[in-house]
Amino acid sequence: MQRLSLLLIPAVIAIALFLGFESTNSQDESDLEITRLNYDAYSEGINSVLYDETGNISYTLQASRQVHFNNDVTELESPLIRLFQQGKSSWKLLADSGRISASSAGPDGARQIIDLIGNVKVHNLDKFGNRLVISTEFLSLDLDANSLETEEAVKVVTDNIVQTSIGMYADLNQETILLKKDIRGIYEPPQQ
Repeated sequence: MQRLSLLLIPAVIAIALFLGFESTNSQDESDLEITRLNYDAYSEGINSVLYDETGNISYTLQASRQVHFNNDVTELESPLIRLFQQGKSSWKLLADSGRISASSAGPDGARQIIDLIGNVKVHNLDKFGNRLVISTEFLSLDLDANSLETEEAVKVVTDNIVQTSIGMYADLNQETILLKKDIRGIYEPPQQ
């Protein structure tokens, strides 16, 4: 009898372990199936041109991959955005990844926001040929307000000035940049 119980205990443990692993695998498979069905569109190598209400190009969006999810969020891989003003491309934004979402914002209704994530670079060349480069790890582009915003560390470089800050707001219509806190700057006079 004692010998039978010694053999029975490992057998019961083995069966319990098997059933536990089996239920975990079926749970993982059902979670994976839900994840697979969570998106409704997938594309590679996208190149979109978006127009304003007057028919002029508002912005272009390129990405190596795009996935649109059922919750109306679109994930982008290696996005490149070009913003147009008066028919000319004036701003170029690059990042490792991005996310497009529609969020409600007051009485105006939904606003289209593009969040750029990882190694974000913003390039601008003004009408006088002066270059501007903004670098950060996270940046929100509000297409309706034509603005950029971050609460992360940011570096702003022009031909003669290097500035750093924690947080930034840029109004692209007014061509103004507001650095928020811990601002530092270095000025180098032009070489002659």
